[in-house]
Amino acid sequence: MHSKINFFNGLYQQADRTRASGCQDLDVMKIALKEFKARFPSGFQHIEAWEVVRKHEKWAQVPLMGEEGEGSAHKRKPVDVDFSIPDMNEDPSPQRAQRRDKRQATSSEGSSAELAAQFKVYTAMKEAKQAVELEAIELRKKRESEARELISVQLETMKNYNYDRDMKTFLKPHDDVPPSMLPIILARKREIANKYGWPCDF
Repeated sequence: MHSKINFFNGLYQQADRTRASGCQDLDVMKIALKEFKARFPSGFQHIEAWEVVRKHEKWAQVPLMGEEGEGSAHKRKPVDVDFSIPDMNEDPSPQRAQRRDKRQATSSEGSSAELAAQFKVYTAMKEAKQAVELEAIELRKKRESEARELISVQLETMKNYNYDRDMKTFLKPHDDVPPSMLPIILARKREIANKYGWPCDF
C-alpha cells in the first residue's frame, strides 16, 4: 500500500504542475487516477489515506527535476524527493518516544496495580459474604436447636400433665358412681392402667 500511495502522489504532483489553464483539482485527480490505472489495472484504492498523508511536510510539492523557475533562464538543479510515507504512529522525538515508553510502562504497572486492587476487593467481599453466610447457618442451627428443645419441654410438660390427669382419674373412687356410668368409668380406668402398665383388678 505504501508503494502505491508513493507512486500516486508523484503522478498527482506531476499532473498538478502541468495542469492547463482552467483545469480544476478534480481534473488533476482524474488525470492522476487514469495514469495510475494504466500502471495498476485495479486502480487506486487508497485515496482517503493519501488525503491524510499528503498534508505532511515531507509530502509538500517540490520543483520537478529539470523544472525552470520563474524569471530564470537556468534550470533548477535536480531535487531528491523522498516520497516515503511517514509513519503516522512514529514519534520523531527520541525523548517523546522514551516518555511514551515510560507512559506505557506506567500504564501497564497501573493496570496491574488496578487489577490487583480489584482482586483484593473481590477477595474481601467474597470472604465477607462467606462470613455472613456462615453466621446465618450458625444462627439457623441455634434457632433449630432451641426450637427442638422447646418442643421437647412442651412434650414433657404435656406428658406430665396427662400422667397426673390419668393418675387422678385412675385413683378416684368409683363407689358412688351411678350404675349407668359405672361401666364407662371402669373401662376408662382399665384403659389407663393398660397404658402405664399398672395393675388393675376390676
